[in-house]
Amino acid sequence: MNIEIKASPKEVKDGHFDYSNMESEYGCNTLYFTKNGKPYSIIAGELHFARLPKERWKETLLKMRECGVNTVSTYVFWNYHEEIKGQFDFSGNKDIAGFLKLCKEIDMPCILRIGPWCHAEVVYGDFPKRINKMKKKRTDAPEYLAEVKEYWQGLYKEVAPYLDGKTVIGIQIENEYTGPIQHLLTLKKLAQEIGYKAPFFTMTAWPLSKPDHRLLPLAGGYPDGPWNGGKKELKPNNRFAITPARTEDEIGGDLFKSQKAESGVFDYIPYGTCETGPGNQVTQHRRPFISEKDGYGVSFAKFASGMNWIGYYMFCGGANPNDRLLQESKLTGYPNDYPIIDYDFQAPISRYGACRAHGDRLRLMHLFISDFDTEISTKQAYFPKWNSTDPKDISFLKCSVRADNDGSGYFFAGAYEKGLKYNDFKDVQVVFSIQGKTINLPSIDVKAGALFFYPFNIQLGSVQFDYILAQPVAKTQKDGKTVCYFAQCEGIEPKCSINGTVQALALDEANILDDVMIYVISYEEAKRFHFIDGKPYFLDGTVYCDSGKILCEQVSNVDLKNEITLTQTGKRKLPYNHYLLSTGKRCYYELKLPENILKKHKDVVLEFDFEGLNLQVFSRNQIINDYFNIDRKFIMNLRDYKEYLEKDSTLIIRTAPKTKFGVSNVYNEIEIPLHSNALSLASAKVIKTGEV
Repeated sequence: MNIEIKASPKEVKDGHFDYSNMESEYGCNTLYFTKNGKPYSIIAGELHFARLPKERWKETLLKMRECGVNTVSTYVFWNYHEEIKGQFDFSGNKDIAGFLKLCKEIDMPCILRIGPWCHAEVVYGDFPKRINKMKKKRTDAPEYLAEVKEYWQGLYKEVAPYLDGKTVIGIQIENEYTGPIQHLLTLKKLAQEIGYKAPFFTMTAWPLSKPDHRLLPLAGGYPDGPWNGGKKELKPNNRFAITPARTEDEIGGDLFKSQKAESGVFDYIPYGTCETGPGNQVTQHRRPFISEKDGYGVSFAKFASGMNWIGYYMFCGGANPNDRLLQESKLTGYPNDYPIIDYDFQAPISRYGACRAHGDRLRLMHLFISDFDTEISTKQAYFPKWNSTDPKDISFLKCSVRADNDGSGYFFAGAYEKGLKYNDFKDVQVVFSIQGKTINLPSIDVKAGALFFYPFNIQLGSVQFDYILAQPVAKTQKDGKTVCYFAQCEGIEPKCSINGTVQALALDEANILDDVMIYVISYEEAKRFHFIDGKPYFLDGTVYCDSGKILCEQVSNVDLKNEITLTQTGKRKLPYNHYLLSTGKRCYYELKLPENILKKHKDVVLEFDFEGLNLQVFSRNQIINDYFNIDRKFIMNLRDYKEYLEKDSTLIIRTAPKTKFGVSNVYNEIEIPLHSNALSLASAKVIKTGEV
């Protein structure tokens, strides 16, 4: 397969953007973002402070940092804080000031998404009931703006100390807005009059198709669309394609018909996202399973396509408060039904704080940005001409080059699309031309499902490499040598070329080339790789650093299953039966835990085998958890339920089966049997955290 990529570099200009209203160390031009005048890539992971126990905020932020996230983004939900007019609640898990104070202490900048309308699967999109009833909400109507002003003034009192240009570096106005952009500008003006300041004021780039120089447009895209109405596997739609297009025409499709951006409107705006999906929240009717490549692939493709502000939604899952119903549902006029509590999102870091496989993969990409090529954002993306735009056309390789004008850069290849079976690509030969130079990249075979990139025409130390067939991760200086860490490109034997001379690179051992030392880590082993203070570590579990210590959280081999009983019981009178969303017969289980289980152990993870459709967990009559079955596994960490277990160590689980017809006839990517309520405890393992 012959591929030709011809580069036509765009002139990088100042842009005359009006995204900021303060002096700060952050800035941007028409291509990339800057910090202290130097190219800088923002890697922002979404975490909702109010959907996570306050005690775990710091630990979770540090876990995100170890995954390579350098900024946290978070929604501030209006109906969490001012459901009743004039009565503000910033207590407990809703303590936004406490969250920002922590962000400042650990030097984790924050992007506040202050609405007033947020969505985020919160009832009424986060509007208090009185606001949702207004006929002219989300407009410039004076009565609506007066309510917004009162809410934002109350919020401002909490966040004002952190509007310093370093703690809060971005403020998103509204979300997924379908009306005229003038309303967003009215909201921005209102926020500024109250006193809000930030290096970046942002907006979502969908469904509005024309950006404005006063609000930074941030794009998005997800591995699946569980909000879509059908109950069958989604058709491929180039969700994982390396492409010049920035906006995805499916995103937000539950609420509006998205508009396709006019050709060229984003050409001179830096490429950023706020909702690059490494996961999906499941709906009642659609249950996609997010695999490692699903969770990695969309972000990889957008990075390969020139994305320089990576905004993940969600990077860490969470849980809705259980003091009232706050989830979106059809009963509240929303097109989809969601769990009452669970908002795990199949995110890179689970709602309980465990790093998943796609989190490990994303860490490698983030390390490349922070520890190998800190100026990758200055390299423009170039693409071959596609054979067709048909998402099912697998006759050609989706690929790109990100390169400097001197011809130094990286080749990206993606042969993965959820729901689509690629064939291997044999003898892929790429010719890249730029500024009168022609570069012939090495012939390679690209394995179906592979996602990788490698450098070409790159200098490391004193050595000029024609190419290195391995994916760069990190580099440092040691004993006068440039020490580089690479990950094996899936299905490709690592090798390099220097002045036309090709040589193999050994896996998992040092390859010394003059003053350059190259380690190529095998494909699977690379997911254990961490680079901390310039040193490599290979660690299992979820890793984070705190106060100079490297901590590793692991599921131990200590299984307490025999100390726990799960017994099927008779019917119990419990609330929220409707939200099991099944026409099938309910089943009830009693889960008896040792009374001192969380006195002896910091945390215990229960894993159940589950064949039903949905389940709910109660402490006495209080719902504390629920689950829409995705993969026939139900996971529950006990640490987050300590206050309930101290009162009563017995929990009640109510289940409902999948049926062939009606509301409980749903799409499961991983099929579950009909008419089954089977629930069994597979393990109850102690989680241990140790210093490395």
